[in-house]
Amino acid sequence: MGRLLIVILFLGVQLAAFGQRSADAHMNEGDRFFQQMAYARAARSYHTAVKMGARNEHVTRRLGESHMKLGNPEEAAKWYGDLMKFLNVEPRDMMLYADALKGIERYEEAQEWMDKYYELVANGAEPQRSNIMGFARKLGEGEPRFTIRPTEINSSFSDFGTAWLGSDRVLFVSARNVTVGIERKAAWNDQPFLDLFVAELTPDGGLVKPQLLDGSVNTNLHEGPASASANGQELWFTRNGPPSRGQSTSGKPISRLGIHAANSDGDGFASVKPFMFNDPSISVAHPALSKDGNTLYFASDMPGGYGGMDLYVTTRRGGEWSEPRNLGPTVNTARNEVFPFIAVDGTLYFASNGHPGLGGLDVFAAKPAGKGFGAPINVGAPVNSPRDDFAFIIDDANKRGFFSSNRPGGAGGDDIYAFTMLAPLEQAFLCNGVVYDDEYGTPVIGAEVLLFDLGGALLGQTTSGARGDYFFPVEKDRAYRIVAKLRGRFDAEQHLSTERIDQEQIVARDLHLVADAGVWLRGAVKRKDRLGFIPGVTVSVVNIQTYQADTRQTGPGGDINIRLQTNEEFEVLLEKKGFFSISVPLSTMGMRQGLIDLGAARDLVMEPLEIGVPNTFRFVNWTSGKTTLDPLARTELDNLAERLMVNPAVVVELAVHGNTGEDADMELFLSRKRAETMATYLAGKGINKDRVKHKGYGVTNPLNHCVPGVQCSPEEHAANRRATWTVLEVLE
Repeated sequence: MGRLLIVILFLGVQLAAFGQRSADAHMNEGDRFFQQMAYARAARSYHTAVKMGARNEHVTRRLGESHMKLGNPEEAAKWYGDLMKFLNVEPRDMMLYADALKGIERYEEAQEWMDKYYELVANGAEPQRSNIMGFARKLGEGEPRFTIRPTEINSSFSDFGTAWLGSDRVLFVSARNVTVGIERKAAWNDQPFLDLFVAELTPDGGLVKPQLLDGSVNTNLHEGPASASANGQELWFTRNGPPSRGQSTSGKPISRLGIHAANSDGDGFASVKPFMFNDPSISVAHPALSKDGNTLYFASDMPGGYGGMDLYVTTRRGGEWSEPRNLGPTVNTARNEVFPFIAVDGTLYFASNGHPGLGGLDVFAAKPAGKGFGAPINVGAPVNSPRDDFAFIIDDANKRGFFSSNRPGGAGGDDIYAFTMLAPLEQAFLCNGVVYDDEYGTPVIGAEVLLFDLGGALLGQTTSGARGDYFFPVEKDRAYRIVAKLRGRFDAEQHLSTERIDQEQIVARDLHLVADAGVWLRGAVKRKDRLGFIPGVTVSVVNIQTYQADTRQTGPGGDINIRLQTNEEFEVLLEKKGFFSISVPLSTMGMRQGLIDLGAARDLVMEPLEIGVPNTFRFVNWTSGKTTLDPLARTELDNLAERLMVNPAVVVELAVHGNTGEDADMELFLSRKRAETMATYLAGKGINKDRVKHKGYGVTNPLNHCVPGVQCSPEEHAANRRATWTVLEVLE
């Protein structure tokens, strides 16, 4: 009792002294706590400083960040909102403000601020688009794949981080172990220290009878979360390590996280040993052991990652662990990936605030793919919410499990929720956008929006909503055309392909309706080598009479949308580095209004310009012993001549190869003559001879095994007879 009175007396003197301190002193105290990651204490000091008049940019920013660290997005959004009124707002502030707004489901405002952030960091490139509202719709709607309920073991303290311990017990982390007398509290959030507990699994998937984990794992430091071997004999767990000045901006010691292992001795877990890759200057945490016990996944902020906490993997051979391997950019982002769990089918579940989600940490699933994992799937609502959702585990039947969340309505702090999975996880993809009136720049409500495939089949139909927005589900590896219609406006059109939608999940295409007056040029530039459209193509519309040019860039779907003068002749030139240019003649003679589809005049397919790769002529063939060109061969050479005229910097080689079944000397003579004939023909079409090299190779470069002295069929010998053209260089 006397000791308690001394503590109370000390606190009384300390509080009396606070009243005599200045606002700057409280601000400086808040800075010290903030640098030590004691965010609860930092927030209290900053609040006191504000009350005393220190409502400046620095304190406002620190209050926003402190409350985000403490999981209070409402309070964080308030302070970040105030911060946006200052002049020296940093891009990162906008990103964090958007995070706070997502945490309280103000998705429209969050999208506005995140898009502003992307504009500021774009460095002249096309800004990324956050699409927060699209993801909120994608992840919050549709048939839920889970049913969830809070577990019976939740307390008024933080309870989280479950792990299987055998077939009938579950490990979890809790701050409920409040000791008698002086309470142990963590500086980060002023909550009691964390310990590992065990609960029994009920037949319906619930948890009962929580009790402290037996053994010597729990100490006066933080313990948990953990992962146990399949037989329950080996335990891997997180513990905060001794204080270190490594990576501390204040020079004061900071306690990092480390992984430890313990073994069951019959009465609990003991013989605690540190993980060989622990380092006092970094955090190594959140172990997840595979079913066979030979692969360990964990989270770390070790150097060389993608930012924040990344996920790593190591394998055990002969009792030794391999050098940790980062799981790469498909899984890891510039922000935080934490709380891994590896399911019996090899699916990696983890939490992230870097992949698109509903707010805070969201749970993701990445299925095995090759030597790593495929694109993560957000498991969606109701498991994910605007708050932090994490520490997802599932049983061997892929049916039941648990996750943790600090969502409102719980018992207090983080809580543990039980779930039942109703349907397998599958990635869903969307296309969305906004329909605009181009004349006024305003969203259009009630416009008809149609989704077509490139064959013209109608796949979907909707109307633009209250914000002019529309949504369509789309499939991977498909190409689409989206059209918006409104009376008094020309149809708006955009294209998209989904060959690389895994990471994006949502493709955004805005549609701009223009008044149905004048003549407009439309089209979409496609790739020749694979599915997809080509953005960033320079489209120059040159007036043949005046030589004036209107130059634009194709959009993300390769779309062209340019207004033309009436009663004129044009040449349209399409150019992009790394591709052969295309030229298309065009006329608006006799037109007063309407739409011109450039793709109807010429297939708008751009071919990659590859140096040193031979292209075989399909129709350049010769009668035995002849060197003259037939009409089909001349037509194919005409096409090459046109390409070279449009691409004046390209230098090519014409090559002719002979039939390996014929006399080698004669084939060499004929191939040289034939190559010369082709070059002469191109020169007659106006191609400078310095740009066209030619060579006859005879039988020296066969395509197959048919070299002199090898027995081959006539057909195999004949397969080597061919004519090719190859880009040698592109002149500067």
